[in-house]
Amino acid sequence: MKKSKRYSFGMIVMLVSVIVCSFMLFDKKNEAYASTIVQTGEPYFISFNQALTVESLSDGNISIVDQQGKAVEAKLHLDAAAKVLTIEGLAVGNYTIHVKKAAFKKGKILQKDNKFDLQVVNKITKITSEQDLKAYFSTFLMVDEYPVALESESKEKSEMSSDVAMDSMSGNDADRSTTNNQVEGIEEGDIAITDGQYIYSIVDNRVMITDAKNMKVVKKLIVSKDAYPSHLMLHENTLIVAYSTYIETGKEPYYDTKSVAKVAFYDVKDAKNPTLIREIGQDGNLTNLRKAGNYLYVVSNQTPNYWMLREAEDMDLLPYTYDSNGVDQALPFGKIRMLPESNTPNYLIVSAIDVSNIASANLNTESYLGNSGQLYMSQNAIYMASMNYNHMPIMRSDAEVTSEISMPAEVNETTIYKIAVDKTAIRMAAQGKVKGSVLNQFSMDEHNGYFRIATTEGNTWGTAANSKNHLFILDPALKQVGAVNDLAHGERIYSARFMGDKAYIVTFKETDPLFVIDTKNPKAPKVLGELKIPGFSNYLHPIGENHLLGIGYDTEVKMEPGSKEPMVLTKGMKLSLFNVTDLANPIEQDAVIIGGRGTYSEVQHDHKALFRDARNNYYGFPITIYEPGDDEDRLIYKGTGAQIYKVTTAGIELAGDLTEPARPGEQYEDSYNVVQRILYTDDTLYTVSRTKITSYEMSTFNKQQMIGF
Repeated sequence: MKKSKRYSFGMIVMLVSVIVCSFMLFDKKNEAYASTIVQTGEPYFISFNQALTVESLSDGNISIVDQQGKAVEAKLHLDAAAKVLTIEGLAVGNYTIHVKKAAFKKGKILQKDNKFDLQVVNKITKITSEQDLKAYFSTFLMVDEYPVALESESKEKSEMSSDVAMDSMSGNDADRSTTNNQVEGIEEGDIAITDGQYIYSIVDNRVMITDAKNMKVVKKLIVSKDAYPSHLMLHENTLIVAYSTYIETGKEPYYDTKSVAKVAFYDVKDAKNPTLIREIGQDGNLTNLRKAGNYLYVVSNQTPNYWMLREAEDMDLLPYTYDSNGVDQALPFGKIRMLPESNTPNYLIVSAIDVSNIASANLNTESYLGNSGQLYMSQNAIYMASMNYNHMPIMRSDAEVTSEISMPAEVNETTIYKIAVDKTAIRMAAQGKVKGSVLNQFSMDEHNGYFRIATTEGNTWGTAANSKNHLFILDPALKQVGAVNDLAHGERIYSARFMGDKAYIVTFKETDPLFVIDTKNPKAPKVLGELKIPGFSNYLHPIGENHLLGIGYDTEVKMEPGSKEPMVLTKGMKLSLFNVTDLANPIEQDAVIIGGRGTYSEVQHDHKALFRDARNNYYGFPITIYEPGDDEDRLIYKGTGAQIYKVTTAGIELAGDLTEPARPGEQYEDSYNVVQRILYTDDTLYTVSRTKITSYEMSTFNKQQMIGF
């Protein structure tokens, strides 16, 4: 039986409203038209499936008239393929754009005359009143009640810096697990943590508190019946529980709901009887949680229901904060900053609070209107890498007419926002821009005041693949000072890691090039070495100063009958030990293949699933194993659990296999029994799933006890 399987790649789905460019709708006569609003200074794009003639820009076959029918001048431009028309330079007003069929180059497909309605409004540069806020969000509404479409932007997550979170532990931390954080001193929330005595783990809408020494659940903590926690942290005797929920908003008859990010703080000095100290919140979906010393930073992203402006003129578009110590209140206009290139209808909301005095500490919240993205945090700044999309309507010919909404064009650049943080003080410090898009937080790093970012530009699919990869270095003001451009044409970045002055980038299409880049001179970074091997690494982890552990997949390249493009198939999970002692000649010193196609571990796309025990050089991860069957389309489920490897500069060695074999007739894993995290306290190791915690003796990996939830 062919197995149907949904892989969780740690991707957070976010809705992005299509803005400056219009969508295509078609009437009964198959005549295409569009109508939208843009702000002054913004270009208006129309994308066609058939090329236009260069002459049409000046021979009258493309014309623009104002509301009175008077012809107006504008800047018209065609892209290299002559299929994308850009219109710029229109003043505030209402316009109609006419594109005659004679504007198109002759071909098999006959176009019709088309017209597009366009409204240009004043650009909103500062929010000082409710009127400004409504005017800003109104520019994202399609006029004439055309439907507003939402595209999903998928994100894969992970994060490291020159302050690499090396696996060295001191003090009490040596006797218990810690979260695999990207940056030393910057803590990230996780789904299972321990203080050495108790294990705190998320199971659906509960936080299970388990006495690890006695293997007994002492508390099933329910924050709220509608709360599904996503992040846990500990600060001394305070348990921090972060979650997203929904609340009702609006007035009759316009009742609606909105998402709210909340954080609850519990005193767990007596873990059997946790007491709620305080709860804070802010509008939006919780996207990130970070703690630096005594200070917690909460980041959310909110897209208000601005489309209701058509029906409710008194629509409240302000973001709110919530505090059990006070009242729920809207942020004042002075707390709403407009990002320099606001181009999406959403808020980025950042809050800071001192958790060492959580009962009475002040909550400081700032909001930024117009963008969001991948987050990286250093000791003194939060960086947001926001991918900029060009959304363009697709005008189809009679032969291709449908009512489908166009897909957005590929990402072509990323805007970086630097938000300086000093305890609870938050301020926008700088803005920069680079070509391409970032993969995840590990594609970013701050070192000696310089910001480094690795990006992929272009398309990696099919015969038209034109992708290339870059490494950019920006100064503290986010001005580019150096770059390595055009790495691995036709491939994309699968993982990146920064260690001191060195950057390590893995790209892939058919083989796995590992690039070693020297960034010691920020103005002149250079590639020192390159290694090509089969497979690819989704995650890179430092092993000492001269080695990296790559976690990814083995691959094979096949040619399908009748195909001109080779097909790359993933096989088993692959561990690679890269030796970069000779930076000019990196080598794959050792490699281990686990299972076959279908084998999966959460660590592939969530770095916090990596178990580390520096005392024994142990590295482990949850794993579900499949092997190939009699034919290549058939997968045989072998078991699920965890594996622990001893990884040193000498090689990779399996230390403990904690997988539970498949039962007779079992064709695939039960998601509730899949191990989510591996922890340890003293000399005992624990695997944590949604249904149970199992303990093992560390020196032998013999199973000791199991407690079910």
